[in-house]
Amino acid sequence: MSMPFAVMGACGILSLGAYIATLCPTVYVEGSGELIGAAYYLGTPHPTGYPLFALGARLLASLMPLGSPALQINAAAALFAAAGSSALAWLLCTRGVQPLVAASAGLCLAFSHTYWSQAIIAEVYGLSMMLWVLAMGWGLRASEQHSLRALLMAAWCMGLGLTAHLNQTLLVPGLLVLWAWRWPGLFVRGRYLLAGLATAGAAYSLVLYLPLRNGLGPGFHWGDLATAHALWDHLTGATYRSAFFSLPVEGMALNAQRWAEHVGSEWHALVLPIVVWGGIAAWRRDRSLFVMTGSGLLANLIIALNYHRDPNGIGVFFLVSYVCLALWLGLGLDDMARRFSRWGGRYIGVVVAAGAFFWQYGQVDLSENRVAERYGLDILEDLPPGSILVTEGDDVAFVLDYLLRVEKVRSDVTLYNRVGRGTDMLSAAERRLPAGQQQALQQRREAALARGPDPLFYLVRRRSPLANYAFVPSGLVYQLIPEGDARRAAALARSIEMANAEFAAENLDPWVRKIQSNYWFMLGEQARERADYAGALAAYGRAADVAFDSRTVQYNVGLMALRLGDVQRAKFHAEKAIAIDPFQPYGHQLMARIRQVQRQN
Repeated sequence: MSMPFAVMGACGILSLGAYIATLCPTVYVEGSGELIGAAYYLGTPHPTGYPLFALGARLLASLMPLGSPALQINAAAALFAAAGSSALAWLLCTRGVQPLVAASAGLCLAFSHTYWSQAIIAEVYGLSMMLWVLAMGWGLRASEQHSLRALLMAAWCMGLGLTAHLNQTLLVPGLLVLWAWRWPGLFVRGRYLLAGLATAGAAYSLVLYLPLRNGLGPGFHWGDLATAHALWDHLTGATYRSAFFSLPVEGMALNAQRWAEHVGSEWHALVLPIVVWGGIAAWRRDRSLFVMTGSGLLANLIIALNYHRDPNGIGVFFLVSYVCLALWLGLGLDDMARRFSRWGGRYIGVVVAAGAFFWQYGQVDLSENRVAERYGLDILEDLPPGSILVTEGDDVAFVLDYLLRVEKVRSDVTLYNRVGRGTDMLSAAERRLPAGQQQALQQRREAALARGPDPLFYLVRRRSPLANYAFVPSGLVYQLIPEGDARRAAALARSIEMANAEFAAENLDPWVRKIQSNYWFMLGEQARERADYAGALAAYGRAADVAFDSRTVQYNVGLMALRLGDVQRAKFHAEKAIAIDPFQPYGHQLMARIRQVQRQN
């Protein structure tokens, strides 16, 4: 076995071992449930579809007969991520970095906080970064060797990478600059260019799986892809377009601050000087790699700093920059190893990789984390037989979707998602109607369900589809019943198992803490319904303390405090919501209502 492949193998085995030791054993929060279901049932997940992940993860899951579907798909994601760290080690080896140092740098990527956190749940980022690095490596080789074979390999990785994630496009500026500089004749060789485009197109043709599979069978299908326009919007992530380039300069500066904070916590602040050292070393000894990593980092920041989303989830959108910095880290470690070889310099990378492992292990470990699963089971197990549950969004809704449709928990319960994701109340044809008609039709459907014989529950309290009907807190959900109905007492009597809100690492993961805060929030809702306003405020306050960095929770707690007449508490939480995300309007809207109340008083 040649040295680069030995390095790749060692790096992959060690990183995979760490991932298996910290692997989430079940469904996780955010889109985890949907990606598990989409892979396990070969469905068509949220934009941009991710067909390579769905097909690849399902193939790997079929080779793992043990464990739940969630565990199998999580393990497949871990394999992809381990391959990504191996790819980085391979790339560094091909650039003349010493094998031991290249393996150490690959492990540093594997043990960086964001990369590791995404490697142990059902997520696409490990697979995406593997193809990103491979495309860069072959692109570099093509520019230096003027090789058609290397060009075709780069094109194939690019096309395939686009089916894993659109961040593959962030390679394009660097490749164009590199080839214009190192291989100017390429752009006058029509045969080479056409061969490259054809190869990339052939690899990207995997997206045809989406319209062919969409809507067929029990697979998790995000939406209807029956028309060319719908498919185009899905593949290009049209639903996210409004969030890009929507921030003022102050918002970009805030995202830049968040990026700097994330970089400081990816490994350890002491590692950052080596990263800078590596950037300088790249400029001096490998200008081509510097162009690729520098342009990739810059392109990533241009996009990510202009992207408006929940601050708790923005870290993954900086992953390309972290990969570029990991490459610089490898070059820095290699330069140090050569300069300090007499004093054991080649082992500096091993020390840094080991330090990264021990520094991050306790922060990312999900091996005992069943909070999302337990929360979903708490909801489902408490529902009466034959219940209908209306969910909203794509966070907790997909946890429930997974438990119902994959694990077959509570097959008597019917689940609908109000925004049409996964389990839709409207048909595909009805979703093509104008928005106003869709809303009216959905309201009529919900009204019919409320009048029907089966108990109707909602995950989130919204405006009732019927007059004289009210939402009554019922455990962790709300039951919609007529005002004054005798069922109100029974609904309100359902208890909440607060022990499940506790988790040893509750201070580490904002998404887990947000779920934990829901227990406290619903406890507050029950107390408020019983006119125990002091108890309600105390429970709401506990919810805000648990999810201290959630703009949504801070807003909701502030709103409830205002409704209960505690204006100062409402103002405190509104200010926190605004501080977390000053460019989200609802915090400012709540503050405007608070000021109006203060003026009236």
